Amino acid sequence: MQDKIKKFLYDLFPINRSISGPGTRETLDYIKGNFLPRSIIKSIKSGSKIFDWTVPPEWSVKEAYIKNKFGEKIIDFSSNNIHLVSYSEPVKQIIDTESLLKKIHTLPDHPDWIPYRTSYYKRNWGFCCEHNLLSSKKFTGPFEVKIDSNFDDKGQMNWLECSKIGELKDEIIISTYCCHPSLANDNLSGLVAATLLFEYISKRKTKYSYRLVIAPETIGTVAFLSQANTKNIIGGMIMTCVAGPGNFSIKEGFDKNHWINKSALHAVDEYTNSNFDIFPFVPDGSDERQYSSPGFKIVTPSIHKSKYYEYDEYHTSADNLDFISSENLEKSLEIYISWFHNIENFCHPRRLDIYCEFQLGKVGLYPQTGGSINQPSLKENQKLKDDETPLKIEEKHIDAFQWLMHLSDGNNSNLDIAEKSNLPLKLINESIKIMLEKNLISIS
Repeated sequence: MQDKIKKFLYDLFPINRSISGPGTRETLDYIKGNFLPRSIIKSIKSGSKIFDWTVPPEWSVKEAYIKNKFGEKIIDFSSNNIHLVSYSEPVKQIIDTESLLKKIHTLPDHPDWIPYRTSYYKRNWGFCCEHNLLSSKKFTGPFEVKIDSNFDDKGQMNWLECSKIGELKDEIIISTYCCHPSLANDNLSGLVAATLLFEYISKRKTKYSYRLVIAPETIGTVAFLSQANTKNIIGGMIMTCVAGPGNFSIKEGFDKNHWINKSALHAVDEYTNSNFDIFPFVPDGSDERQYSSPGFKIVTPSIHKSKYYEYDEYHTSADNLDFISSENLEKSLEIYISWFHNIENFCHPRRLDIYCEFQLGKVGLYPQTGGSINQPSLKENQKLKDDETPLKIEEKHIDAFQWLMHLSDGNNSNLDIAEKSNLPLKLINESIKIMLEKNLISIS
């Protein structure tokens, strides 16, 4: 899997993506051609009105550079595409040092890094570079500035959708964005992980239906929501920043008590052995802002490894392929797969007989030799050794059976029962399956 992830990352990293243009289409075509052949690449015309937004002209760039007085290219889009402010307008002129400095973005606290900047909705131009360049002998004017870019008012903005039909019409959204150029953790890692997660889901029989959306951040998701049938969407996940060296974390959905949010918490908690950070919902960040708006109210938590805003390399040239790793991305993917299974297993168990305990022993769910349960003086590996059930019930399952008998009234979900019993969700789900097989409960 790591070799597959690594190739995916290295193939897409150099592409100059923005909210529209050939780089975005090339990225989506790659995903459709190599991973999700049934996906659909959709488009909306530049100038289209979508809620309070207008789709901007399609932007493309052939070359962009700055030459010093000696004719040397000291900033060059072809060497790193974040050198150019995204959506820069065409420029060809000679400019003095003072005027050029007004168009240059740097990071004085990290003088060897290049910042990433955009100007999507106001015509402007600019370059980004290492702060050290400004104090070097190379930064000597006058300067030749050239930006060979194009704005197409008759262009389009693209995004990708792929659907997996389940037993139910209820739909889960898997959303990520595709509008950043060569930034590895922010943008690219989420795009790769979301594609691989959906590839995994698409090969399985599922209870819920799923929809992958890969769109330019903000404006692309606004476009998707403007034309989507959202009445069946019951929740989702935002995938971004999943391959960095930092700690695992979760940004909760706006309703932290929603079962989608709880199922995510259980997944990351179990995988990390409770070693993760929790960020409460705030209406900023990524496309959870759009999904959670009052007209939709779709709960969309996100699980991260080095969350945006939380690492210095964010939106700089230091967020590169050396900063992330395929191993870390695979770990995040494993958590998301666990989250998917938690979603699929979500249910409300109900006892078929609501009076008193079941006599579990007669159905092989309790040892026939009594007295050893919870006996402190008995070694753990000796407990339940007289149990002859072929299901190999352990003492931990008996704890879960007791809680299920107590709480399975149809009002408590499996997530609620795990929370109230302080038992692992995985154990509760195993025990529900066993009790289902013994015809003691039903689920809805």
